[in-house]
Amino acid sequence: MLFKANMSGNALQHATIFQTAGIALLAIGLCVIAYNFGQKNFYDFFPFYMLSMAGYFIAMIYKPGIKFILFTGIVIRIMLVMSFPNLSDDIYRFYWDGSLTLAGISPYGILPADAVQNNIPHLTNSLFSLLNSQNYYTVYPPLAQLYYVCGAWAGDVYSASVVMKSFFLMTEIAGFYFLLKLLKLAGVETYLAGWYILNPLVLIEGIGNLHFEVIMVSFLIIAMYYLFSERWMAGAGWMAVSIGVKLLPLMILPYFFFRWRGTQRWRFFIPLSIVLCLIFIPMMRGMHFFTFLSSIDLYFQKFEFNGSFYYLLRHIGQLLTGYNIIKYLGPGLGVLTIVYNLYKAGRSPSVDIRSFTLYALQVWTVYLLLATTVHPWYLISLVFFCVLTPLRYPLWWSGLVILTYTSYSGTLYYENISWIFFEYLCLFVFIFWEWRTSKHTLQE
Repeated sequence: MLFKANMSGNALQHATIFQTAGIALLAIGLCVIAYNFGQKNFYDFFPFYMLSMAGYFIAMIYKPGIKFILFTGIVIRIMLVMSFPNLSDDIYRFYWDGSLTLAGISPYGILPADAVQNNIPHLTNSLFSLLNSQNYYTVYPPLAQLYYVCGAWAGDVYSASVVMKSFFLMTEIAGFYFLLKLLKLAGVETYLAGWYILNPLVLIEGIGNLHFEVIMVSFLIIAMYYLFSERWMAGAGWMAVSIGVKLLPLMILPYFFFRWRGTQRWRFFIPLSIVLCLIFIPMMRGMHFFTFLSSIDLYFQKFEFNGSFYYLLRHIGQLLTGYNIIKYLGPGLGVLTIVYNLYKAGRSPSVDIRSFTLYALQVWTVYLLLATTVHPWYLISLVFFCVLTPLRYPLWWSGLVILTYTSYSGTLYYENISWIFFEYLCLFVFIFWEWRTSKHTLQE
């Protein structure tokens, strides 16, 4: 059966109707956005995003069966494969990096502004004008670059998008398979996977806009399953793969370092280190690794978007000094995040799926609240982690964060602080309410 059979008669019929109606609203809202609107059309696509969020909550409140969730989640993703990622311009850098690799040039060793002078196939001035980081070395790790290469093989940006989305679909399906196994291992109802699989932000920013957080999370899910099944080598390998897509899972490694003892620790960290070295070999030629690190460093010292505590501290700093102190605040808040992380990692000796996901959710939340830059797709990891905890504030945040697209809605880029204040005010209300009502179940 596609639906849960724990109800009878009219109740089951009504649940089925609401689940189907919710999924229809979700799919219609996302498809209208993906096929009709661009980054600058916030006020046009915002109602459809709210429609999709409403459909999502309606469907999930009625606890659909896992077969229904998987079927509809995959179908909606297939529906989005042919759409171009119009809400983001990152696709142009992906295609650019992939084309460089196909031409035998490391994307870590040459700036776009220099590459455009070398008459490399497909790397034209018109494509260069669409890049959002023309004067920065690439910040995308080697395994993400493999997806770019497969896309660039198609020969043009649109075809590259379709190819990469096809690989996204296959990777996510593998992630769903292991997500169900992970939920069963944790003793959690499998329908809860729908909070992640059907989430509108995960759909539109993942396969819709080709942001690699969904790929990173898919591999992280596989790693978690193997690690908590005590298959250390497989877990270490898949954790390295996740890091090879996005560096962010490095943030949750202190949990395993501090809470595992003796051979457990080294049976994980030694193979993890070996696989990471193999993955990052492409960066080791010449100064490429250092150019990669320099671009990561610039992220903390130059980029600003949708900050919360950072914007508050930046304003205070400007009042005191007369200029933007991001070069101090960015690294300083990063250090504060690390300190909090180490404190949480070493606080309790318990090692299980529940304690790990709660730790990861808390640490990742603090990282985002102290970050200088929080794009909507950065929340995808939080949406996954909350599935295995009693907390649901990331789901509400995934609805609120779409307000940040107002920054692109004018002729010139302009960040409206009023919308950001509203976003975080609502978020903190949700967090405060949930922690008060759920704290008795959150004790590690």
